[in-house]
Amino acid sequence: EVVGSKVAGEIDMYDLMKAALRQRPEYILVGEIRGREAYVLFQAMATGHTTYSTVHADSAASLIHRLEGKPINIPRIMLQALDIVCIQVISRIKNKRARRCKQIIEIIDIDPTTKEILTNEVFRWDPVDDTFTYNGKSYILERIRAEKDLSREEMAQELKRRSQLLDWMNKNNVREFKKVSTLIARYVENSAQLMEKIQDGKLL
Repeated sequence: EVVGSKVAGEIDMYDLMKAALRQRPEYILVGEIRGREAYVLFQAMATGHTTYSTVHADSAASLIHRLEGKPINIPRIMLQALDIVCIQVISRIKNKRARRCKQIIEIIDIDPTTKEILTNEVFRWDPVDDTFTYNGKSYILERIRAEKDLSREEMAQELKRRSQLLDWMNKNNVREFKKVSTLIARYVENSAQLMEKIQDGKLL
């Protein structure tokens, strides 16, 4: 029996999203948003839940167009809950297919006059030499720095340590979920101790 657009008894992504929120999760991950479940996801963002998801779009502008259009229909005012957009592409690097993060873009605000979404491109990938360019300004990092009461030097050191950890994981082929999550948990618990072991070559 079909009730509306669903078969009787069918559980769709919208139902799963509502059920997930009742569990009071710390993080919500949705593989891909395509319809009305996106509204629940954005409601979760607006109430402080950390959420991650994917949408097929090739730029921040096309992403906003998709989110506002049918069948997703997210009101523009709710898009302020979105912090960061990562545009990923498949390209060819040295004659091999490779995935790259083309842009990292912050959603800043809505212009009160024009109602346009204000964005800030933090990083851009250069396909010519396969490097990433930082534009020198991140509003989200500044917000985090203020919330954590860190000086700019302390923030820079923290970012450097995290970059070193990711470089070490990449060089040592640490990619399996449990190993990655264990290392991140150890970093959160005692970053100085973990980084000391990495620098001394005693972690593996």
